[in-house]
Amino acid sequence: MISRRIAQAPNHRLSNLGRKLMPAPRIPRSVRRSKSNTHHRGRRPQHLAFIRQLSCVVCGRAGPSEAAHVRSGSDAGVGMKPSDRYSLPLCDSCHALQHEFGEMRFWSVVRIDPLNVAFRLWTVSGDFKAGERVVFRARQQISLMKFSG
Repeated sequence: MISRRIAQAPNHRLSNLGRKLMPAPRIPRSVRRSKSNTHHRGRRPQHLAFIRQLSCVVCGRAGPSEAAHVRSGSDAGVGMKPSDRYSLPLCDSCHALQHEFGEMRFWSVVRIDPLNVAFRLWTVSGDFKAGERVVFRARQQISLMKFSG
């Protein structure tokens, strides 16, 4: 009688589970990050296309411009490009000067706060007229500084 109960016990457990044995869930040893999250961190192609349409923020040359990323004070690390919210429109010659002089020196010579302008362009992204106003105001401050000092 007892042996019969022991023999029926596993069948009884199976009937409670719907008579299907479920495989044990596999728990990975490490969490894999997908390449799409790490590779495209902070990338917005629409915003870069908007930036390239604007005139140069330094000399005012009409677009198409290059999207210059601001590294200092942004979310960039060593060997990492900053996200697209930290980009400004520069013509090819001004962009070359920025790389030649170094970023901090270039922006201090032209007397533009690049993070402020980049933030304003990010907030009006897609609106061409508003973007041109932001660029014009940044250039207007350059001229005011030249005449005042």
